[in-house]
Amino acid sequence: MKTIANNKNLNDLGEADIIQFIQEKGPSRLPSHLKKGIGDDCAVLKTDGDRPLLVTTDTLVEGIHFTNQTLSPKALGWKALAVNVSDISAMGGTPHTAFLSLGIKPETNVSFIESFMAGFQAISDKTGIVLAGGDTVESPSFLVITVTLLGDCLPEHVVYRCGAREGDDLWVTGTLGNAAAGLFLLQNKQVAQSSEFKSQIRAHQKPMPPLEVGKALGESGLVHAMIDISDGIAKDLAHICEQSGVGAVLQAAEIPISPRVMKLAAEMGKNPLDWALHGGEDYELLFAASPADRQKIISLTAKVSNIPATRIGKAIRQQGIWLETAKGRDRLGPGGYFHFSRSPAETR
Repeated sequence: MKTIANNKNLNDLGEADIIQFIQEKGPSRLPSHLKKGIGDDCAVLKTDGDRPLLVTTDTLVEGIHFTNQTLSPKALGWKALAVNVSDISAMGGTPHTAFLSLGIKPETNVSFIESFMAGFQAISDKTGIVLAGGDTVESPSFLVITVTLLGDCLPEHVVYRCGAREGDDLWVTGTLGNAAAGLFLLQNKQVAQSSEFKSQIRAHQKPMPPLEVGKALGESGLVHAMIDISDGIAKDLAHICEQSGVGAVLQAAEIPISPRVMKLAAEMGKNPLDWALHGGEDYELLFAASPADRQKIISLTAKVSNIPATRIGKAIRQQGIWLETAKGRDRLGPGGYFHFSRSPAETR
């Protein structure tokens, strides 16, 4: 167990060490009702029925995860639930019950709550989720939103982060960097807001996780490990590698980036690969599977979503994550946003 001096502050530790510290203070052995605790997209609880319960929770803080310049109240309501739907999707499950807690300033206009709940209800209706409770408290200076989402899945269909094997193919769904490109546009109002890039702004404000794809992949039995892309490939793949005891090589030329993101990056003098690798909030799926099942993966994902998954690299024995380009192979840092960092990235 890591010993941490109690006179240190959270900036001295960083997000990863804080999570590890909390995890080490928990039980040394999981109780009989808990199949998976801290360390995955969801906790997995055994039930009396044949489907274990998937539980996830996320908190969004004004000024860290969103501002009123980048998200309308309605979009915020949608996104607050969407980020939790993504976690259930990454486990191969189906979401069904949500709990919403708000820490809100007393001077907030009632119209804000009306719009927020309209967005929350819109994605609830789309995904079949029922709001079953929560909490509302006064917050003195900024808005805090916490959503807990429950889902379920057959036990043999649950996919964890820890199953990747040396030699596995690494895959992603969809295209990447859209949300980061949309955030760039929203944060740089002086840039002409062309209708050509509406889909990138929508990707940031109203993400729709590939829920049916996650469920189909879980049911297929083809996937060894899976995670949602909330913090960018580099950081999220590191979680799979760490828990699976493998490293990874990514092929830069294979990272799927939409033509619109490529065009915007060229016009703005940005590297689209940085948006794809480190931008985060795409809420697509990153998963590992055997090379023998490549055609099955392509066929399955194309059937469910009309867009086949893209193979972007492989798991290797050597620890670390590497990016291979025409110039060679270089170690890839995690990038993205780190909570409690002394030099945080831009607000997400």
